[in-house]
Amino acid sequence: MHSPRLVLAIATIAQAAIGLVAFALPAIGPEIAEDYDLSLAGLGLVLTANVLGQGLSLFWVGVLVDRWGGRIPTLFGTSVAVAGLVAAAFADSVITLFLALFLAGCGASVIPIASMGAVFTVFPASRRAWALGVRQMGVPMAGVVGAFLMPALESLGGVSLALLVCAGSAAGLGLLFFAYGSGIAQPSVNRYPLAQGVIRIVRAPGMGRLLVVAGFYIVVLQAALAYMVPAVRDAGMSPLWSSIVFFVMQIGAAASRVIWGRIADLNNGNRRARTLVEAGYVSVIGAALLASFLYAGTVAVLLVVAAFALGSMGWNALVYVTAGERVPDGLKSQSVAVSATVIFTVAAISSPIMGAVASSLGWVGFWALCAGIALIGTMLAHGLSGLNLQGNGSNSTDRLD
Repeated sequence: MHSPRLVLAIATIAQAAIGLVAFALPAIGPEIAEDYDLSLAGLGLVLTANVLGQGLSLFWVGVLVDRWGGRIPTLFGTSVAVAGLVAAAFADSVITLFLALFLAGCGASVIPIASMGAVFTVFPASRRAWALGVRQMGVPMAGVVGAFLMPALESLGGVSLALLVCAGSAAGLGLLFFAYGSGIAQPSVNRYPLAQGVIRIVRAPGMGRLLVVAGFYIVVLQAALAYMVPAVRDAGMSPLWSSIVFFVMQIGAAASRVIWGRIADLNNGNRRARTLVEAGYVSVIGAALLASFLYAGTVAVLLVVAAFALGSMGWNALVYVTAGERVPDGLKSQSVAVSATVIFTVAAISSPIMGAVASSLGWVGFWALCAGIALIGTMLAHGLSGLNLQGNGSNSTDRLD
């Protein structure tokens, strides 16, 4: 018998370990850009190489977890992720660095899917959004740790040392989850042919609109993740204060995932969509405030970033739990993987584009555009609001489209 809280704790720290690359490495983004002579768009491309690797492999990982369980994919994926990070640490060109981080992302994609499968198994619907919010908290917690750890490591041994520490963390905590947690996601007895499974997922009530909303929201989240440090440094902040801003943003992201999860679990999980709308409005306001107060001084920026993170970086678990609840048991990991694939792929594509936008419009225009993107996503989320999103997909009669 597995303790739900222990499973959740191990899944969370394992998620934090593989999240160090995507959520902590941006803390030394300017140093990476200097080492490899990168523009803002080039930096965005490098920082999302890991995300792109995850985005292109998540669906297939979901298929494997549904069919084989979590243990074998976790062991294989952790090994690939560690190998990629070690290769990245010794990369002598930007192309090698990109490919190595991409490979690491392909391997790292197993932990999110297998751990979400474990959480789905041990927690009931009335606590599931909270539990996934806690597990998702591991991602920004990687940024919380990395806000000061990555600059310290870079100053001691360059970008290579920072990447080697990421590799060691992924190895140790990935194997911990393999030993206790990965086996909970068992092979499904209700298997579907691949094409039929994809069709059932895409046609699940409200799934199309949910994925479009997630696509708009992730553009803003990834923009903040990749470019918050360069933005505040250009606004006159020192490296130390920019690390503090990054730290505050990640603390806000971690707290918001638990807060929104608690709210979404109200009424036995029937408040998922309304919560997505509320998070969207907070994101809109936060991005607009950033555009207005970026040059207003350190204290103002810290307060605005905290508010911005509360909305823009706290909605992920709501999408994942909703996607998993809309389909039969044999498709839950694949359904979560489909939504994660959309989110990660859009993030990877949008990041270099948003870097080019920042170079063209400046940071005020950049954050104003983020506010507009978040507003579009929020308006689309209104089409889901007030309708029941909780269910198992096989016997649910509610419609969201």
